[in-house]
Amino acid sequence: MRHKIAGTVGAVLLCAALLAGCSNGASTADSTAVSSVNSGSQQETVDTTATSEAISKEEQERKAALEESERKFKSAENYQEDGEYFKAYSLYQKVIEDDSNYTEAQKRATEMLDLYWKQQDALVEQGEYQTAIENTASAMSFMGLTSPLDSGIELEKTILQVAEKLAQSCGFSNPKATMKIFPITITGSTPIFYINIECDNINGKALNSLANDTIIKKYDELSDKMNESIFKASMGFNSILLGDIHSNGKWYSVFNEKLTVSTDEERDNPSTSSTSNNGYSTGGPGVGKKPSKSNSSTSSSTNNITQEHRNALSKAEWYYHNLDLSKSQVREQLEYEGYEKDAIDYAMKNLT
Repeated sequence: MRHKIAGTVGAVLLCAALLAGCSNGASTADSTAVSSVNSGSQQETVDTTATSEAISKEEQERKAALEESERKFKSAENYQEDGEYFKAYSLYQKVIEDDSNYTEAQKRATEMLDLYWKQQDALVEQGEYQTAIENTASAMSFMGLTSPLDSGIELEKTILQVAEKLAQSCGFSNPKATMKIFPITITGSTPIFYINIECDNINGKALNSLANDTIIKKYDELSDKMNESIFKASMGFNSILLGDIHSNGKWYSVFNEKLTVSTDEERDNPSTSSTSNNGYSTGGPGVGKKPSKSNSSTSSSTNNITQEHRNALSKAEWYYHNLDLSKSQVREQLEYEGYEKDAIDYAMKNLT
């Protein structure tokens, strides 16, 4: 009997043990499954949060851009009311496509630019040259430009119109002005531009029939007027000077009250230039002046002075006296232009 009871108790205990084991296994499996679910949920939460943050940042940027665009539109309206048409044009151009005012802004930008040019043309016709040039300078400053040639809307047009009017007042027939940037590379220097004048004649007479002194006098007259109306008004952002006169296939350059005349071919190929009777060799503005005995002790004692030496000296004198560059800046500019060292040394030694 005792053995039977013991067997029964053993069987019960065995079943209990087996049931406990099954319970623990199920619990472990359930725990693993829950853990896996929780881990997936956490990753999904992280991904959702990152996406939300990215969308939120993008939305914030878009909102900021729209707010800035709206401010530009409002500022443009204020400039328009004040008659500052170029500033209004510039700001209307900056209204973004997502802005509800975009279409209207583009329409107004075209209108403002047209009004600006009408305003400028009227000033030129009225002889208000300095005001017209100052408006150009203001437009450049507003756009952050240092060269009117970089505006994309031909801001230099007003400057050229003024130059043509001034040339006409000096007797230049049918003048046409063109502007080029001077290849100056001095660190910290303001951009320098020169304006060349194409004309048919002066006071009805072909330039090749006029005496040198007459051409020089007319050149100086135009240069003085340009300095008064253009140079002074533009000097805040750059320097604009009179370049050369071109008429009937010839270039007329004045430097230190001396005239040099060169053909189109000589102008395009300076190496083919020859020395004229006026003491200059042809080939461009201020290029090729022969050093005088007073400032060149070496020229009379050696035959090694080449045309490049003379050209380098003429360039050096022009930079030094007309552009107010220091001697070290003159040397730097000549090096940039590719002159040989001995030519540069010669120019600097004889520069007075």
